[in-house]
Amino acid sequence: MIQERGFKVMEYLHATLFLATFVPLVYAIPLWSDPGGAGVLYLKCLLVAVPVIVTEQAARKVRSVVFYLLTSILLLAGIVGAAGSVVFLSGERGVFESYGICYCVILSAETFYLIVKRFADRVRAAKRQREEPLAARFVSFLERPALSLVWYFVVLYLFGFLLGARLLCDVAFYSAIVYTFLALFYEYLDATRSYLEMNRRTKGIPKRRLYGVSFAMLLLFAVLLSAGMLPAVMLAGQRQYTDIREWFRGVEPMPYEYEVDNDFRPPSAGGADWMALLDDGRPPSEPSKLVIAVFWAIGIACALAFLYGVIALIRQILRDFRDSRDENGDIVEQIGDDQIQQHKEVFLNRKGRRAAESEAERIRRKYRRTIRKYRKERPAPYESPAEIEENAGLRNDEQMQQLHGKYEEARYGKMKI
Repeated sequence: MIQERGFKVMEYLHATLFLATFVPLVYAIPLWSDPGGAGVLYLKCLLVAVPVIVTEQAARKVRSVVFYLLTSILLLAGIVGAAGSVVFLSGERGVFESYGICYCVILSAETFYLIVKRFADRVRAAKRQREEPLAARFVSFLERPALSLVWYFVVLYLFGFLLGARLLCDVAFYSAIVYTFLALFYEYLDATRSYLEMNRRTKGIPKRRLYGVSFAMLLLFAVLLSAGMLPAVMLAGQRQYTDIREWFRGVEPMPYEYEVDNDFRPPSAGGADWMALLDDGRPPSEPSKLVIAVFWAIGIACALAFLYGVIALIRQILRDFRDSRDENGDIVEQIGDDQIQQHKEVFLNRKGRRAAESEAERIRRKYRRTIRKYRKERPAPYESPAEIEENAGLRNDEQMQQLHGKYEEARYGKMKI
């Protein structure tokens, strides 16, 4: 129970950290700032945690669409009122400036987005459960922290750096640090939980020991990662910002001079061709035939490589489409180990080396072929032979029972389990 609550809190933080960066992002374009500073503005942005939590609880617990819409309307009205109160109390002289109005609009838009997103995710999950009852639970973007999403904060940091927006850079920088450790801890807990669920038969390993060892490794990695981040944190105030909008200001177009007959004059010395200047004013020499032939060969090779890549991609798409379903419309999985075994059997038959197999190898091969004949999906690594046969529908088959005994002898010698 405590673990599930911890997962839920981390999911709330994940969505909050993502949505809290939109206000600084919009502020970076006109270079707005908050009277209270970057810290106060970020605390204001964290108000989005309220709709994150309320919409998730409403989408999970409210059964009627009418009650969900009513809850959403009350939430949206409350967020608009709370955002307006925050701007009014923290602004200068109690006047709504442009940045304050922008803050209210963005927070309201984020709340509306959360309302629609939660509703759509619930409908999608219900549809998936109805169409595929055995499929895994639908996981929304708002419910899954991942290290691969750190790039979002990196892009925001570069955007703020190129616009000279220190506010956005600070928010993206520290949000990326917090989110990295959040995603690491979430991945650690989720991977450990998944391992315990897949290996339920390993009762000899205490959960505390498993969590303790894995947490010690996570803590060691987190300490090393913090040490690597420390120089960047200490030098955060020494950033040299730039503004790409200033790069092209003040650049005037170069005027052209015309002759009487409206033709262009030859370029002057200041605008002469560099190759002509290097050749003392003489026209550049023509490249040799060997150089031209080399460039033509390189171009033809690149064109052929590109054409081969396109043809290979089209063939792979057609092969995937053809092999993805069988004659009954069921999805067919590509099993690499089975394909390797089939190639091995073809090779042995072709070379006449089937007689070189031992009796145990023949029994194993017959057992695998029998299972593949009645079961499409590949057996899980943790399944015992009895579980494999039961999932293949051969639990009560008399011939399979005989083959099972021979397989156990071939697998464990004279031992039978």
